[in-house]
Amino acid sequence: MYWNANAVSDGLQAIAECRSQLLLELKRLLDEYCQWDKPLRYYDIIAGDWLEHFAHVTYAAMVEGLATGDSRPVSSLIPVSSDLAAHLLLRWNESGLHAHLREAVAWLLAGRSPASWKFSTNSVQIVSGGTSSHASRLLRSIATSQPDVLLVDPYFKCGRAETAATLFKWRRWAALDNLQYPIRLSTTLDHRWRMNRASGVGRPNDLLGVLRVLLPLHLPVALLEGFAAYRDATLAMPVKRPKIIYSANALHSQLSFKLLAAEWRDHGTRLLYHQHGGGYGIDRVHAIEEFETRVSDRFFTWGWRNVDNPKIQPLSPGALHCPTKKRKYVLLSCCNFPKVVYRLHFHPMPGTIQVMHRETCDFLAELPVRKDMLVRPYSYDYSWGFVDMMRHAAPNVVFDDRRVSALDRYAQSRLVVHNYLGTGYLETLALNIPTICFYDTDVYAFRRDAQPLIDGLEGVGILHRSGKAAARFVAELHDDPAGWWMKPEVQDARNRFVEQYANFSPDWKAQWETEFRRAIDQGCEIAA
Repeated sequence: MYWNANAVSDGLQAIAECRSQLLLELKRLLDEYCQWDKPLRYYDIIAGDWLEHFAHVTYAAMVEGLATGDSRPVSSLIPVSSDLAAHLLLRWNESGLHAHLREAVAWLLAGRSPASWKFSTNSVQIVSGGTSSHASRLLRSIATSQPDVLLVDPYFKCGRAETAATLFKWRRWAALDNLQYPIRLSTTLDHRWRMNRASGVGRPNDLLGVLRVLLPLHLPVALLEGFAAYRDATLAMPVKRPKIIYSANALHSQLSFKLLAAEWRDHGTRLLYHQHGGGYGIDRVHAIEEFETRVSDRFFTWGWRNVDNPKIQPLSPGALHCPTKKRKYVLLSCCNFPKVVYRLHFHPMPGTIQVMHRETCDFLAELPVRKDMLVRPYSYDYSWGFVDMMRHAAPNVVFDDRRVSALDRYAQSRLVVHNYLGTGYLETLALNIPTICFYDTDVYAFRRDAQPLIDGLEGVGILHRSGKAAARFVAELHDDPAGWWMKPEVQDARNRFVEQYANFSPDWKAQWETEFRRAIDQGCEIAA
C-alpha cells in the first residue's frame, strides 16, 4: 500500500464520518460494564485519542486487506493491551496488532463471525507511574500544596535553570506535578463479556460495522476490567483539585492525567492544553489537533488562530534553550517512521517512508563537498537499515552519537538540513539558524492558511522538493549559509512563517502568567 496524501485524506474522511457514532458506542459499552452513566465528554477525554488511533489502524488493515483480497481464517490471537501506553507500543510494532487486524477485518467482511477467535492472555498486569526525579520532587515541594494551576507534562525546552526559576516565582499559585505515582494492578480478562458484545453486533459491511465488532475485543484492560480499580487508585493520589489543569503532552497515553481532568471537570476545574509539536495548524487535517482542541476548554497554539473556534488562541511556548556555541557543523537531522500505519497523518508512511530514505541518500550522494558534515540519525531505525543506506551513499560521512540533545547540536551548527517537515524545522526556524528542508510533495497536504507561507519558504530556498535539489542549493551557498540566511527576503519569509507556526518567545513567562491569572480571575469562562 502506497500511503500518499490522497490515501491519507480518504482515510481521515472515512473515519470522520463514523467518529461520533463510534464514540457513542464506546460510551454505551463502558457505561454498561461500569454500571453508570457518564457524559460523552468524559469518555472522549479518557479514551478519545485511543479510539481515534484504533480507527486509524483498523482502516489501514481494511484497505490493505481489500488490496490483497485475502480472507484466510484468523490464526493470530487477539492482542489486548494493559493500558493506553501499552497500546501505543502495539501500534508502533509491525507484528501483533497489525497482523491480527488484517486477518480479522478480512474475515469479518467475508461475513464470518469472531466467535472462534482466541485472546492472547487470561490475566493482565497494569503497571504505570514510577519514581519522580529528585529535581521534580524538589520543585513540587517548594510550591503550594493547593495550587490554582497544576502543570502536568508541559512542553518545556527552556533549560533546567529557567524552568526552576519560573516555578519558584509561581510557587504560590502554580505547581508542577507529572503524576508519576505508581499504580500496580492485576486483573482477569473478561473473555465472555468481550466476545458476547462483539458477536452481538452482526455482520459488518463497512468501517463502522467492523469497528463496532472489534471495539469490545480490543479495549485496553485499564478502560474495562481494571477501570474501577485504576480510577480509585488515581483519585487516591496525593493531588488536590486545582482550578486549572494544564498540559501539552499528558493527553496522550497518560490515563491518570486524563481521568483527573475528566473527573475534576465535573467540579469546576478547566482543562487548558498547549500544542506540543509540528503539523498543528499546518496539515490539511491533523487528528491529534482535532482531539486536543475538542476536549480542552482552551487550546493554545504556537502562533496560529482558528477564526471558527474562539477557544483556540496563540500563546508562546517556552523559549528554546540553545546557548550560543561555535557554529561548526552542517547538520543533517533525520527522522524515521515505523513500517506499519500507526496513525494516518500527512507525514511519510509505508510506501512513502522509502521515498524519504531515498531522497535522504540522494542528498548525501549529491553533495560535492561534505566538509564538517554531521548526520544525526533518528533514535529508532524500525529495522529499515537506514543508517547503512546513508553510509553506502556517503561512505566518509560522520554520524552523530546522539550523546547531546538536538538543541545542543543545532547550537553547534552553521546550517541544519531536515529530511522531513516536523517539529525540528520549526525549532531551527524559531532559533533563526540557517535551515533547509527537503520533502516529498506527494506526502504533505497543507491547510489553506498555511500554503502561502509554505510557498514563501520555498521561494527563498528554505524548502526543497527533492534531496538532490536541496544538495545543489547547499553547494551553491559556497560554505556561507549565513550570507544567504540574512538576506532580507529570506528573513522576511522566515519571520512571517515563525510568527504563525513557531512563535517561541523569550517573553513566554509573562504571557503564561497573564493568561493563567486571567483564567483564574474569570473562573476560566472560556468560549464554547
